[in-house]
Amino acid sequence: MGIVLGPNRYGKAETRVVRIVRDTPRHEIRDLNVSTSLYGDFAAAHTDGDQSQVLPTDTQKNTAFAYAKKVGVHSPEDYAVALGTRLLEATPAAQGAIVLVKEYAWDRVEVDGRGHDHAFVRRGGEVRTVKVGVKRGSVDVFAGLEDLVVLKSTGSEFKGFLRDEYTTLPDADDRILATALQAEWSYRQGLDLDFDATYDAVRALLLSTFATTYSRALQETLYAMGRAVLEAHDEIDLISFKAPNKHHFLVDLEPFGLDNPGEVFIAADRPYGLIEAMVTREPEGGTLLFGLPAFEAMPADEAGELLRTFLDVPRWADDVLAGRPYADTGELEAAMVAASATMTDDELEQALARHPRIGERADAAKHDAEHSTREQSGVDRGDADVVRRLEEGNRAYEERFGRVFIIRAAGRDAEEILAELRRRLTNPDDAERAETIDQLTQIAVLRMKEAMG
Repeated sequence: MGIVLGPNRYGKAETRVVRIVRDTPRHEIRDLNVSTSLYGDFAAAHTDGDQSQVLPTDTQKNTAFAYAKKVGVHSPEDYAVALGTRLLEATPAAQGAIVLVKEYAWDRVEVDGRGHDHAFVRRGGEVRTVKVGVKRGSVDVFAGLEDLVVLKSTGSEFKGFLRDEYTTLPDADDRILATALQAEWSYRQGLDLDFDATYDAVRALLLSTFATTYSRALQETLYAMGRAVLEAHDEIDLISFKAPNKHHFLVDLEPFGLDNPGEVFIAADRPYGLIEAMVTREPEGGTLLFGLPAFEAMPADEAGELLRTFLDVPRWADDVLAGRPYADTGELEAAMVAASATMTDDELEQALARHPRIGERADAAKHDAEHSTREQSGVDRGDADVVRRLEEGNRAYEERFGRVFIIRAAGRDAEEILAELRRRLTNPDDAERAETIDQLTQIAVLRMKEAMG
């Protein structure tokens, strides 16, 4: 079995860029943590040590500083797009550039009731985040925030949950709801936006919705926040959240002869519940297509589950997941093909188990029935002669190779499938194993493209 290079990228992580605007006596500050990376045809650097197509990471760092002066930091999004575009122009072998920016906020020191012109105090833990993917011909922009610590001292309950013999948590009719919110949203391409104004508006809407929504669970609150953002901002496609539940437990003061009617709590930092959710727009027709931006924003476990509906091999899904972010579905497809190249016999058997025989009805308990039924729509199960010939062909194949015959059935009718089956019965064992993996990968790619819309 051959060894191949999988998805790869390289760059400069965490360049600290502080830009001070001194055009007037009243200064402005933008404090950024910038990470850049490039992906594309850099195989020679890995396999042959050939650096002729590699733009050094030190150059990426220098460009980050130079562009803070040359184009300025009107917003971290505008700066990231300009920086990524420049890195792509400077690296012909690159297919795309990824720029990640975190912005740390500073407030003016108040003196005599007015913010000082050039003295600042660092704000708390909240961080503004930007992720920009630049490729030749398109730009994807994600914005967000992390460690926005919020708390409401009433207006929240949690009760009526599932119980078993290990459940000790009591119902709560009136509890503290607190979290360190992480949110990320994606902008539609091709829009001329005031990113700073939009960020401020989204942040304000998240906070006001959190404050005013009666919460029966943190999950309900996140959905309400996401819905409010999408309803108010047509320029945003989706928003995803990670919200660790900052638990506050009532302290028992009875041993000290004191009442505690919901006034004194212990703040427990761990363990904590972690709630993750994405709110997106439903396209016309009612079928939810994830889209590449949604896939990029998904939590790892959710994205892995989606990948396993394409090809049910955990290692394969992990390899593809490790390649995020992807600038387009073509890059994602290449990663899927590369991950399939190292499939073991056990993984092949596991993947095949999710597919029914060609011509047989899928069993929902064992197979990916929804996909398989649609993919085999060109096979007329009402034609007794077709069914008979497929049964005979499947039986001959399994006797010859010891596994189920698999083929990308979508777009093929029964006669085309039978012709391919007859041809493949003449393959040597190694060639047929490789062709089986190729067909599984073609099916996975087809399913991915359907899901991504």
